Amino acid sequence: MGLLVGFGFHLRRSAAPLVEPSLFAHRGFPAALVGSLLFFAAMTGLMQVVPMQLQLGLGADVRTAGLTLLPLSAGLAVSSWFAGAKLVPRFGARVMFGGLALLLIGILATIAVDASVRGYPWPLPVALALCGLGMGTFTVPFFTAALARVRPHETGSAAGLLNAVQQLGGTLGVALLGGLYLGSGTAAAPLGLGAGLVAAAAAAVVPLSSRRGR
Repeated sequence: MGLLVGFGFHLRRSAAPLVEPSLFAHRGFPAALVGSLLFFAAMTGLMQVVPMQLQLGLGADVRTAGLTLLPLSAGLAVSSWFAGAKLVPRFGARVMFGGLALLLIGILATIAVDASVRGYPWPLPVALALCGLGMGTFTVPFFTAALARVRPHETGSAAGLLNAVQQLGGTLGVALLGGLYLGSGTAAAPLGLGAGLVAAAAAAVVPLSSRRGR
């Protein structure tokens, strides 16, 4: 986040900025960047830690570990469609917080399953499906709200910045949550960090749901 702030100051002073400095004139778009960083760090880190725990902690093979993530992907696809078609037109950006709540519940359920089950954790796909439902329910209203507040000449810069921050968040999530898993040997610590990142993302995107941030 410090890098984002420094980048914003650099753009304001540059004679030929890489992106439109006016994007940082109001709090809405910077809030979207911070929220994207935190959310994708949690999302990508979760998808890294779960297969690692299945293979290294429980001795599952690669195929089993990969197939276990299918409910997450299915939940993400279904909820993305439903949020875009039904929820966002009716409730607007507030849908983001419902998505993050579902994701948080899914992560906490994943921690509980990991702590209580020996052998292959059969309740795990259900917990991951909840995570996927939360991810899809969040991403549609999030990107809609983030880009709805930019002007036409800012659209290219805004989309490029969101994509770059998304990639940065994914990289940080793999490094932080994956490194914490390898250091601790258990999934509880990195998944707990992921839950904290989701809660921080919810706080960060509050300006996106208010008219003042638009």
